[in-house]
Amino acid sequence: MKKIFFAAVLLCFSLCSLYAQELTMSDFHVDSSDLSAQVHQVADLNGDPCALIKVGLTVPDAKFEGDIVKSEYKDGEYWVYLIGGSSWLTIKTSDFTPLRCDFESVKSKSTYIMTVTKPGENFLKPRITVDLKPQANIIGVQTKKPVSFDLLLVKPGMFKMGATPEQQNADKDEHPVHWVKITKDFYMGETEVTQALWEYVMDSNPSTFKDPNKPVEMVTWDECQVFLSKLSELTGVRFRLPTEAEWEYVARGGNKTQLTQYSGSANVDEVGWYYPNSQNTTHAVKTKKPNELGFYDMSGNVWEFCMDYKNEYPKGEVSDPVGSKADKNRVRRGGAWDSESPDNLRVAFRRRVEQDTREKGLGLRVVLDLSK
Repeated sequence: MKKIFFAAVLLCFSLCSLYAQELTMSDFHVDSSDLSAQVHQVADLNGDPCALIKVGLTVPDAKFEGDIVKSEYKDGEYWVYLIGGSSWLTIKTSDFTPLRCDFESVKSKSTYIMTVTKPGENFLKPRITVDLKPQANIIGVQTKKPVSFDLLLVKPGMFKMGATPEQQNADKDEHPVHWVKITKDFYMGETEVTQALWEYVMDSNPSTFKDPNKPVEMVTWDECQVFLSKLSELTGVRFRLPTEAEWEYVARGGNKTQLTQYSGSANVDEVGWYYPNSQNTTHAVKTKKPNELGFYDMSGNVWEFCMDYKNEYPKGEVSDPVGSKADKNRVRRGGAWDSESPDNLRVAFRRRVEQDTREKGLGLRVVLDLSK
């Protein structure tokens, strides 16, 4: 089968010039899922809300020039508030020549992401869109519609896994609470795998609630491995299921966590489809509020398979753990449309599942494996 390569992945590891001591603006885009500009609003001299640019730049002394109302270093990045309509920004540092960044006029109350790289620094795009092209048979009749899906970059961090204080009604298997280090960047699907994507890859759709924009369900863990293998072959990169630790880290909001009971909120109805609000069906992805990192439906809609066997938690600190002690059960996370209790949608809640289990509330989310 002819491989479909997508340019965004090939650009992930492109190097900046090793010779010129100049910075490079590697990425600039509006992030409609990031509400920082609205929640942490700053007004200009006329009282109008500013636009917020979050500048990812690994230098300690950056200064900014332009139509700037306020700038500050916060949570590992620079937050620069610009007057609405501004279209440029100059960055000055002690070690590099000044960099002028030009872009389309920014809008008030909108959050933008800018990534600036140094010479020789690898760059990972914060978002990758995978485009699977339409396919036709030998007489030109279209057999497959185009499908695209987004992957979001997750940065390393450290978090407490398990029954932390906000996780009310925690079960025994959520103990002991333990520190987990996530040491490597990875990409995870912004949404659960949709029926449209599954059908493109597998030429079938086993789901009960047929809709291309709804998550696929009625798939087993073993069938997910076949899907991931075929998707990897189509794209030329390796996809896999998330580890349980990766899943919980992302569900909690990663290094931007607000320590909420559910993924992105303390109010389950803001973020999750479950029995009291689902009308006895799954729902199209991205119809509830995303969490702090921009991921949707990590609480509710369908359960999501993890890579791990379901093992007991360790007592001490661990790095990049995988429940590898062989067992007949894997892990599923997140709860589903038919979960009667909101407790099932908590970010720490975990359940075992046999590899051949097939349910109309059980699906998956993918991870792009960056390891060599």
